[in-house]
Amino acid sequence: MNYKRYKVLQSGGAMLLFLLVLTVAAVAQTPQSSTGGTNGLFELFNEHLPPGARWRLEYQGSGIRRGGIAGSRVSTNYLYLRRSDSPITMEGLSIPIRENPGPGEYRYLSFAWIKWGEGQVGLQFHVQPDGTAGGSTNFIYFAGQGDLTNGKALRIAMDAGSSWFRATRDLWKDFGEFTITGVSFIAMGGRDAGFDNLYLAQKESDFKNAPPIIPSQVVMPEPLPQDAGEHQAAMAEEETSKGVGANVDIDWGEQIKRGGAWMYPLYLLGLLAVVIAVQRLLTVREDRLAPRALREAVRAHLASRDYEAALRDCDQHPSTLAEALRFVLLHRGAGLEVASQSAGDIAARDIRGHLSRIYPLSVIASLAPLLGLLGTVIGMIQAFGMVALYGDEGGASMLSNSISLALITTAAGLIIAAPSIAIYSILKNRIINLASIIEVEIENATTEIFLGGNKPGGAKDTQ
Repeated sequence: MNYKRYKVLQSGGAMLLFLLVLTVAAVAQTPQSSTGGTNGLFELFNEHLPPGARWRLEYQGSGIRRGGIAGSRVSTNYLYLRRSDSPITMEGLSIPIRENPGPGEYRYLSFAWIKWGEGQVGLQFHVQPDGTAGGSTNFIYFAGQGDLTNGKALRIAMDAGSSWFRATRDLWKDFGEFTITGVSFIAMGGRDAGFDNLYLAQKESDFKNAPPIIPSQVVMPEPLPQDAGEHQAAMAEEETSKGVGANVDIDWGEQIKRGGAWMYPLYLLGLLAVVIAVQRLLTVREDRLAPRALREAVRAHLASRDYEAALRDCDQHPSTLAEALRFVLLHRGAGLEVASQSAGDIAARDIRGHLSRIYPLSVIASLAPLLGLLGTVIGMIQAFGMVALYGDEGGASMLSNSISLALITTAAGLIIAAPSIAIYSILKNRIINLASIIEVEIENATTEIFLGGNKPGGAKDTQ
């Protein structure tokens, strides 16, 4: 009986092992372009081409280079596209775009590109029409002035810009249901372009830290000119003669993120400045140093020679002034000079304590611009090193973009320093004014106690 049970278990285990091998083999043979990536994402292009994809033609100066944009995934390579090689095409794809994507189907697109100089940059999808695609064979996203169309095109931005631009699109809403068979990378006019972080997703939430979907301008189809480079140059010259200027929209949040490692000490200084400023603004107040109610009550009780009531007032209004006046009232027999000097020392020590607690704001106001300037100098060194590495490929646009990023740390340092020095000045002036009030009140109290007159019967009060 035990032997039979063993044989049954052995045969069942062998069957399970056989099914597992078949499953693994089937998964291994399934094209990645049809099954997609993990977690609802498909890497259309980031570090390399997806399995099964290939470049249509060899190109000369373009290729995969070090660098790129750091998005939800830190990229070390990107596609560098010379204008003279444009367009270059990735083919061998078969990726369905659906409204409700299932396994191996997608709907959303996230990408990043950069265009040096004037002109246009774009992504063109070669498609197999399906459903509502309407028979079109090219769907295009592009940025830049003019029309870059030989299919249905959506303009992402009027200005191609000279820094990395990221976008998220709903492919199904833009173009309907279709199947991607290839992707062309386009750079026209101006200088060269770069592409990075091309991902497809089943849900928009599958992208991490990707920008939200924004509306785009639809451009009607019209044929692409034969000599696209000359057309774009003529168009750019015409727009320049008309005085057409580019509007630069700066995403300050993204700029701060790209400020580099030197932003972290600036973050710390900014946080310290906020904490110190809030804490000191709450503590350096009149009722904590020289309460008005205490001043009025003590004056009234000293005028009537009721020193016990004046002491009770000091207990009811704890403050710097109360400590000084309590010493004067408790040591009335020590004489005017001793009481006045000691009370002044008590008040001065407390005032110096308040001044020392706001002094870090002055240090932060001085240190933040210096750290920002240091970050800028290091960024400038890296910028010129990049120009030396790439030569004329990026031109002035690459240099200006690198310098703008290097200047972020200086801007951050000044943003921290300006309010810090302002709040420090306000608090210091408030402390000095309250110190003057305390000094006057101590002088009035000692004068009233020691020189204010005689008791009934002509005897001066020394008790």
